[in-house]
Amino acid sequence: MGLKKYFKGKSGALFWFNVLLALAVLVGVPLAAFYSLNRLTHHGEKITVPNVVNVDAYQATEMLKKEGLLCIIGDSTYSPSHKPGAILEQTPAAGSVVKSGRIVYLTINLNGKPLVRMPDLVNNSSFREAEAKLKALDFKLSPVQEIQGYPKGLVVGIKQGTREVHKGDLISTERALTLLVGAGFPEDTLGYVDDTILVETPADFDTDDSVTE
Repeated sequence: MGLKKYFKGKSGALFWFNVLLALAVLVGVPLAAFYSLNRLTHHGEKITVPNVVNVDAYQATEMLKKEGLLCIIGDSTYSPSHKPGAILEQTPAAGSVVKSGRIVYLTINLNGKPLVRMPDLVNNSSFREAEAKLKALDFKLSPVQEIQGYPKGLVVGIKQGTREVHKGDLISTERALTLLVGAGFPEDTLGYVDDTILVETPADFDTDDSVTE
């Protein structure tokens, strides 16, 4: 008789409520998790990635957003054959089948060549050394300007247009550089600079072979 009281009256109602609650948890939680997982992973969705190469960056962003895709400008480079601000590459590629919310990584074309940092050349490089280093960095060189009063061949300054350029300056490679190079001394006693080595001229040597008795 003692056990029957749990199935009748208030105790019985509480008992069956707990039973139903436990069943709801055991069945409902897995079902909710299953459907939530499908929704979060976009199970069954198929979206074809549009082609945004050669498209303006803003327009490319809008095209991807319209398809339910995200985009990140992951890299930038310079291509003179493409419009500034145009998309050069995309990952995943156009035509790939993905789910909504997928990130598409884009490479954008710069408005101009990246700026290059000027190396340390003034007063410690010959013209030939400076010329080789600057051409390796893709700089163009205009005819040199010779400056009297400095060792011949020594780079004593660099200009881009009328602006003097110093070590560490970030400058464009699209405008030519002018090297200011020493033209020697009026008395011509210090010779010239070749690969940063000062070479004495024959005038500096004693050519008197006579022997005094």
